[in-house]
Amino acid sequence: MIAREYGYPVLPGAALGTPGVEEVLRRRERAGRRWAFPALGALGLPAVLLSSRGGPAAAFGVVAGVAFLVVLGLFLLWRRARRRERSVLATYGWQVWPYRGEKVTVVSGHRPGGRRWSHAGRVVLLAPDGQSHCSFPPPGGDWDGPRPGRKAGGTGRAVEDLPRGARGEVWFAGDTRFGGVLAVPGGLPFRYVTRDKPGTRRGDPEEDELARRAGLLRTRP
Repeated sequence: MIAREYGYPVLPGAALGTPGVEEVLRRRERAGRRWAFPALGALGLPAVLLSSRGGPAAAFGVVAGVAFLVVLGLFLLWRRARRRERSVLATYGWQVWPYRGEKVTVVSGHRPGGRRWSHAGRVVLLAPDGQSHCSFPPPGGDWDGPRPGRKAGGTGRAVEDLPRGARGEVWFAGDTRFGGVLAVPGGLPFRYVTRDKPGTRRGDPEEDELARRAGLLRTRP
């Protein structure tokens, strides 16, 4: 594990055992079913009943069928991400990494004649020499629970609130070649993150086995 090679602390036990993490996972899983199942039911019934009829009713049935497939596809992608998130947290312990906050330019949309650009924060995990090891979106944007250090009525800061150049520590569970779960120290809030392109560093057999077990690495030697 690269964190151990760098001399960074790796906390004992699986990250899934951190108090509050299991509760958040279950809440996210329930939330997905709450929006997906009613939507699938509302679209699936008209698609079945109306698509075999003629005229405008059949056209509406076809539209409902297409919408049903779109919602189903989104739900399956969402469920796969939640399963991968749980698998990573059950496989890895928290690694304590130094980080630097940065702002990067990303494509936020498209418009006639070109792309629309915006700025987004990144958490840059640092090697011992202070250079960038890899970077991920910060946790907190999709957080649905309390933030550590935030008092009732207070204005506690999450990682994404930190100014450019801010430094500190973050917790990471996973393999930095592929992705994993990034968290504020303490384990909450956390966010499942992936790299756009896998890292090129070769892992040792133990690293690759852990990555396969967590679903981050699909190939076998």
